[in-house]
Amino acid sequence: MSKKLLCFGDSNTYGYRYYDRGRFDSDTRWTGILSKLLMPYGINVIESGLNSRTTVFDYAEKIDKNGSKALPNILKETCPDYALIMLGTNDCKTEFHATADMITEGLDVIVKQVKRFDSRIKIILVCPAFIDKTVLSHNFSDSFDESSIPKSVMLENSIRSLADENECIFLSAADIADTSHTDGIHLDEKGHAALADSLFECISKKLL
Repeated sequence: MSKKLLCFGDSNTYGYRYYDRGRFDSDTRWTGILSKLLMPYGINVIESGLNSRTTVFDYAEKIDKNGSKALPNILKETCPDYALIMLGTNDCKTEFHATADMITEGLDVIVKQVKRFDSRIKIILVCPAFIDKTVLSHNFSDSFDESSIPKSVMLENSIRSLADENECIFLSAADIADTSHTDGIHLDEKGHAALADSLFECISKKLL
């Protein structure tokens, strides 16, 4: 019987194409590559990436971007066996004035939602790749400032601790791939491939 892996994240899970604002195809984005790698093992990947998604924060003008508001229905619709969560980059935006601890608390809300839905779901917490300084000279400079960069770095240890506390599998995308030097927040083609390979290795060791 096949099992389902829900990949819940933001634009880097969606596969946002950093150079033209389009979307990488399934052969390029990490979710698509991972899907092909896991298919022989009877695991179906469910992609749930949304541009600008946060953990628990609401934008002043954008709607439906709060991950904690979307996740309960997504869980009901998909009933996954595994849940991979990669969020936190958008929480570093200046609009939210959130500290690394506040962002991690938001991730804790997400983790608890999964556990309440079904305590048997195995959770993989992925720390996003660090924000690069090139974001300050890109179109996204109106959303991020200099404080966003060290904040994204601080998330690595705090998300690792959160994973330990909740008996989740932890992986740091920051140890695997850099964000594009074009916009400073999105993975490039090599980053997507590297993340997919590392996730497959991790899942193979811990879940298969």
